[in-house]
Amino acid sequence: MEPFRVLEHTADVGFEAFGSTREEVFANAARALMNIIVDLDSVDPATDVPVQAEGSGPSDLLVNWLSEILYLFDADGWVFSQLDVRNLTDHAISAVARGEKFDPARHQVNLLVKAVTYHQLALEKTADGWRAQVYVDI
Repeated sequence: MEPFRVLEHTADVGFEAFGSTREEVFANAARALMNIIVDLDSVDPATDVPVQAEGSGPSDLLVNWLSEILYLFDADGWVFSQLDVRNLTDHAISAVARGEKFDPARHQVNLLVKAVTYHQLALEKTADGWRAQVYVDI
């Protein structure tokens, strides 16, 4: 099973993320978001950064989780290539993101993401595990 794939859309960019567990699909969704912004292969997972988010339910939590990852890029310049979800409930996530500060000499920006949206948002259990579908505003 592939960890994620990019979806085409006229005004936004979307992706599907997959995982055998909910923790894995949340981690792969964050990796997919980062991959839209920069090439994951260029990111050294040298520094651990704790990341937490809360939500009113699993889908809201997914949007807030990805928004927190995006905030860490926008506000603090972090890019991540690995994510380790330590604790996940229907309303909260605690994880360690591994990466480094953005370096324009080494990290080429693919697309700048403005926001994570609720447009066509999906988080569902499948026969193979879990699937998330997310669109972001660019």
